Amino acid sequence: MLVTAAENLKEHGIKNTPQRQVILAYLMTSHEHPSIEMIYEHVRQSGFSVCLATVYNTLELLQANKLITEVAPDNDGHMRYDYLDKPHYHVICVSCNKIVDVFDDSFKQLEKKAAVETGYQIYNSQYEVYGLCPACQAKQQAAHE
Repeated sequence: MLVTAAENLKEHGIKNTPQRQVILAYLMTSHEHPSIEMIYEHVRQSGFSVCLATVYNTLELLQANKLITEVAPDNDGHMRYDYLDKPHYHVICVSCNKIVDVFDDSFKQLEKKAAVETGYQIYNSQYEVYGLCPACQAKQQAAHE
């Protein structure tokens, strides 16, 4: 069963407002790992009057409730966001900043190992892999030929 944004907000005890609903719904369905500016534009294009501060505060609230996470910044330094539905990690292109989700939770074993070795109570971790995407590899190859 797919959970809607409204149900997700309610389940986490977050006051359900139309703006929060549209922001979370966008993050739940987007594969772009959008920046705050992209999210702001999406909300406005959806017909809502909203200020950038409201979007920022909503993202902070969703992050505090472990519904979303920050991902590596884009080339302009803007943080990007991702919905935390299934354990996954990110592969990020160092040239164009494209982000691809890899749905594999084996990295979670590192959390368990860290807890055992340090005695820490682990709450969360992020695993990111950096490299050159196939499109950028092709551009690089073409430039060398």
